[in-house]
Amino acid sequence: ELLIAVPDQPGVLPAVAGVLAVHRLTVRTAELSALDLPDGVEGSVLLLNWRVAAQYGSLPQAARLRADLVRALDGSLDVAGRLAERDAAYPRRRGVVAPPARVTVASAASRHATVIEVRAQDAPGLLFRIGRALEDAGVRMRSAHVSTLGANAVDAFYVTDAKGAPLSGGEAASVARKLEETLRG
Repeated sequence: ELLIAVPDQPGVLPAVAGVLAVHRLTVRTAELSALDLPDGVEGSVLLLNWRVAAQYGSLPQAARLRADLVRALDGSLDVAGRLAERDAAYPRRRGVVAPPARVTVASAASRHATVIEVRAQDAPGLLFRIGRALEDAGVRMRSAHVSTLGANAVDAFYVTDAKGAPLSGGEAASVARKLEETLRG
């Protein structure tokens, strides 16, 4: 179990997910919550609770994970490049095509945020790609609930616009479309 608390800033989810993927850790479950600071203190903190398993061997040292996370957040660790190198080194089996990811908007699931659900075949770096696509869409993550069930990822992301309001129907549909396109590529 990994418990991470960091100041709320863009790129936290993809940075953490990417570092875990680089270290060959499989995410079993993850919870992300944005917590407002007490009155008089501006800002919020992201609390991430991850349950992971090592794909091979043992878990990496906590100090190494922490150092790589700091580097990912400050931009000095090219997570996307490292994951691309790993993908190139281990080509997928020929003729095996994963079913397409399904991205839906659960419009009535929350009054305070828009819920975007993703169901996809699990793969190294999947949560990193989802997190980057949501960051690129300009949404703010209030919380995330991530589960890996066998070969399937079933994830729900509670997102808002920059002002903290739920997305309009058109905005939510656009984010879902862009996310689905990212996962197809």
